[in-house]
Amino acid sequence: MNDVRIAAAGLLTQQDLDRLGPTFNCAIPVVDDGMFDDLLAQLNEIHIEPLGKGAFVRTARD
Repeated sequence: MNDVRIAAAGLLTQQDLDRLGPTFNCAIPVVDDGMFDDLLAQLNEIHIEPLGKGAFVRTARD
């Protein structure tokens, strides 16, 4: 195997972390203080549709 390292960022619930198991060991918890409510609301408006080998991303307003 080569030494390719992959980095990713995501918003996960505790259930997601439980499903990933103990090998996923680099989660940084955030306090649920409403600070990300606006961002989460905007992310919830994104729709992704499969399109051949890629995807079409649009907002609910499109």
